[in-house]
Amino acid sequence: MKTTWIISSAINTNVGVYDPGARILQTHETINSILRFYPDAILVLVEAGKPLELTPHLEALRKRCHVFLDMTSNNQIEHLHNNFLNRVPNRNEMGGTTGLVKTVAEITIMGSALRSLATQEELRPAMEVDRIFKISGRYQLSPLFDTAIYATPAAQDRFVFRQRDKSWIENAQELVGTEYSYSSRLWSFPVNKLDYLREIWDVMGQDALEITKTNYIDMEHLLFKHIGPDQSLELEHTHCMGTIAPTGTMIYD
Repeated sequence: MKTTWIISSAINTNVGVYDPGARILQTHETINSILRFYPDAILVLVEAGKPLELTPHLEALRKRCHVFLDMTSNNQIEHLHNNFLNRVPNRNEMGGTTGLVKTVAEITIMGSALRSLATQEELRPAMEVDRIFKISGRYQLSPLFDTAIYATPAAQDRFVFRQRDKSWIENAQELVGTEYSYSSRLWSFPVNKLDYLREIWDVMGQDALEITKTNYIDMEHLLFKHIGPDQSLELEHTHCMGTIAPTGTMIYD
């Protein structure tokens, strides 16, 4: 199976316990883990942290990827850093303002990546694949990652997520429109779903902006609400592992 991997990244940010040097090393491990399973994978690194001097270590990371989408100067991303993330008093905050800003940033990052894949001629090789994965930078595929499941009829023409989680938001159905969520750290879709996903992504963005006027919403709830189980294959584990940035706590999906 031929694959493209969209790696979302924020090397330089005011949130979390990891400095840029650690984040670069962790993202190298993201790439290492992908190439262990898919040696010919096409890697698309989407960087949405604050601008950072191009050190040899950062340059080496960029050169490992076939495509580097630099969003550090994107107006929306700059606005989120300058007006929210740079002012967060607690780098370990989960949810709250930091969570809402992270949601908007994720919508912006992935939306830009999907648009670039669909419209830029130089990215055509990234479309000549069977499946496109999205993985959050710094996380990696565990040794138990199963490539075979993605080649089965059960996964054909379907999104693949880790099995749904019950929402932690009280009265979630009433407040955000769904009682469940999908992990956003690792998920994938067949390349023939790209145009459909672009349409859905625009709707998700508008929905998020509307909900955040009165309530909290995150990418996980939006993925379940707008893609949902009817179009998805849910796995007990996607075998994605790593440490969450706010606290350094290890997770395993």
